[in-house]
Amino acid sequence: MNELLKKSLWAVAFSLVILAWVFGLFIDLTGDSGLHAAISRQMVESGDWLNLKINGEPYDQKPHLFFWLAGLGIQLFGNSNWAFKLFPFLVGVSGIYFTYRLGKLIYSELSGKLAALLAGTSQMFFLYFFDIHTDTVLQATVTLAIWQLAEYLENKKPVYFIFGFVGIGLAMLTKGPVGAVLPFFFVLFYLLLKKDFRQLFHPKWILGILLVLLIISPTLYHLWESFGAEGFHFYFIGNNFGRITGEVAGSSTDPFFYLYNQLWAFAPWTIVFITALGGEIITWFYAPKPRKMGISIFGSVLVLFVVYSIARGKAPNYMMMFIPLLAVLAGNRMKYFVLWPTIMTRKLIFAQRLIILLVLLAIPASYYLFPGNHFLLPLSLLISATTLIVCFRGIELHRWNRLIFATLVSLAFINLYLNASVIPNMFQYQGHSQTLEIFESCQTNEKQLFNFGLEEYELFFNAEKQVQNVVSWEELYDVVNHPGAWVYTNEDRLRKIWYLQLPIDTIYEINQRGMNRISPEFIHPKTREKSLSGNYLLKMKSIEDEVFTQGRESGQVLARQKLGFEAPMFHWLSIEQGIYFINIGRDDVYSPPAIIQLDKTAQASRFTLEIKLEYRAWSAFDEKEVVLVVSVENQQEVLAYRVFPLAWSREDETWKTDRFEDRFTMELPQNAQLKAYILNKNRNRLALKQMEITLTGNEPD
Repeated sequence: MNELLKKSLWAVAFSLVILAWVFGLFIDLTGDSGLHAAISRQMVESGDWLNLKINGEPYDQKPHLFFWLAGLGIQLFGNSNWAFKLFPFLVGVSGIYFTYRLGKLIYSELSGKLAALLAGTSQMFFLYFFDIHTDTVLQATVTLAIWQLAEYLENKKPVYFIFGFVGIGLAMLTKGPVGAVLPFFFVLFYLLLKKDFRQLFHPKWILGILLVLLIISPTLYHLWESFGAEGFHFYFIGNNFGRITGEVAGSSTDPFFYLYNQLWAFAPWTIVFITALGGEIITWFYAPKPRKMGISIFGSVLVLFVVYSIARGKAPNYMMMFIPLLAVLAGNRMKYFVLWPTIMTRKLIFAQRLIILLVLLAIPASYYLFPGNHFLLPLSLLISATTLIVCFRGIELHRWNRLIFATLVSLAFINLYLNASVIPNMFQYQGHSQTLEIFESCQTNEKQLFNFGLEEYELFFNAEKQVQNVVSWEELYDVVNHPGAWVYTNEDRLRKIWYLQLPIDTIYEINQRGMNRISPEFIHPKTREKSLSGNYLLKMKSIEDEVFTQGRESGQVLARQKLGFEAPMFHWLSIEQGIYFINIGRDDVYSPPAIIQLDKTAQASRFTLEIKLEYRAWSAFDEKEVVLVVSVENQQEVLAYRVFPLAWSREDETWKTDRFEDRFTMELPQNAQLKAYILNKNRNRLALKQMEITLTGNEPD
């Protein structure tokens, strides 16, 4: 009876883990997962599963397998978060089974089970089973490859050789050549330890490489068609070494990044894992016949771990493929905790019990930070977890089994609460979800949402109707002439739109924060609002209907001039008398015109312009060979231009303050404006940080 009850309680505990995973499938997307979802959706809608694109541009950062898996879910079940995540998640879960089989092959069945438990219920797996990354799939394919190659090296059956290289091919089809690193070094170290040089240099490995090339051929074809030879170079060399040097991504110089990230990655098993892994490594130095495969696994992980640690491009998800392999090594030592519980010291038991208590207390703490609809949910979960632990303790005499059950139940309940309530509550602060809620609630038949200057790719995935991306100010003119146009942009571009006087019907402020990086300021309820930044959803009016009165052609010319796309040639200029000072702070690559309203009857015979500019530090020198373009215009036409060269001191790396004087006389029309633009010699946008213009004029002689 007790045995049946114990098995039932174990089944309940593992069911809770699975339930937490399932709730995670419905959580919103953020960061890379949003980008990958947008690519997958556009792949499905275009019907082109071979040429990966994002907003019409070829995509080369990741190969095809992840997008095919995600696209399959979208194709079968529609455009939703859970459909996008489903098949990558299932492949990720299969990695737990591969971990068990690898541990069983190298050590024992109990070692394999404990390894699967360590990996599958680690906090890193919980995290990346709802925040789906390519690494979710990569860890499974790498573990499959090493398991099958280990089977081949142990039993010499060709089928294992084939599936081993299939695993490598799938890993490389998921994330590129990095997928082959761990299997390669595993085989290399194993054969070196056995001193089996005949196998090491056997030509059969060439057949395996050819099989891998066949599997990754869709990616190679796509890269060649889209990027030519440069695509091959990026896939095999540039992307990988670029992340080490920081040329492609990253700027971290912290060599201990992955060491301290391991502390939470294996939570709540961290202390047990470190103790077990350390104990396993120590046994290699005094055991008469240490398992060479275990040493080879550790050696392969160590090589890539060192490379990752010195690389400038770092992210916690990169080390997900280490988790199953390290769990196999730790699982072997953990079996002695189960078989001979006295091996576990009192300090270790006390530490794990303290962790269990902290995990349970995290449930009410999470409710305080992000309250749900009712306090009964976290309270009931806390009571249920305590009840299960107490019941199991009453029928189980084995203290290690008690400890592992209590840990499993506590982590299952906290992750169930996080995935069902807390994290969905947090993700409501993302800008794209607020934007779509407003936009899609608008009861208008003819409407189109445009994204301008933001990298919230979740917007492109979650919208009912495909969102269009605007990449230039010239495109923006066409956008605002689109009937029912809505524009989602940031505060800086909103200010520029105001300067350009593009017609806005309604402005919705979106106080938002992306969830891929969460700060303590955001976590705490009292400081959360301060951590939010403002984006804006703009319901636009038509430029032609609301601004211009001379038809589409003249309106188009004037809009282009306002946006700075056409640098005028030398021409006379007239302005009113007066003194003006304009200070425009910018934080991106484009500075709009400075606008000064002019009196309709004012005249002037002499004027002086004084300009001061400050560039962003990274600006190229050719951007600094620029001109100041001054124009007088009203809503109907551009009346006059004048172009002034600006001087940049190469020696001092600073701007000189330039003054310009000239004489003119002109009657100004009604609603005239003076506008000052800064353009380089190629008429390109500039990386200005600040522009100050002082204008003075005198009465006619």
